[in-house]
Amino acid sequence: MQPDKKRENEKQTIESTRGYIYESPDCDIYEANNEYRIFFDIPGVEKEDINLKVEKNVLNLTAECLKKPGEKYECLRHEMNYAGYKRSFELSDMIDTEKIKADYNNGTLLLTLQKKEKQATKEIKIKVN
Repeated sequence: MQPDKKRENEKQTIESTRGYIYESPDCDIYEANNEYRIFFDIPGVEKEDINLKVEKNVLNLTAECLKKPGEKYECLRHEMNYAGYKRSFELSDMIDTEKIKADYNNGTLLLTLQKKEKQATKEIKIKVN
C-alpha cells in the first residue's frame, strides 16, 4: 500500500468544484501476516455519509459532514464551514479487494484489507534435446 506522500505533519485541504472544503483525514495503518488495518479519524460524519470505492486498484474514501439544526431554524451566526473528507490509497496486487471490510464507530472508520493467499510456486521443466 502506498499512502500519499504530502502528509508530513500538515493537514491537507482539497477544494471541490462546488466550493466545499475537504480535508484529508489522519489515519494509522497496521500490518499483520494476513491483513492490513487502516484507522481513519473522521469525526462528525454519519455512517450513511461515508463512501468507499475501489477503482483500478485505488481505494477512495469520501465522507461528508453537514451540521444543520433543522428547516424551521434561521441561522443568526455562521462560523462553521461545510466539511468533508477525501483520501486515496493505491493498493498493491497483494490486496483481495473483494474482501475489504469497513466498520464505523464514534468518528473512527476501520478498514480491514485481506491479503491474497500466496500463490504456490510452479516449477516448469524445460526439455533439452
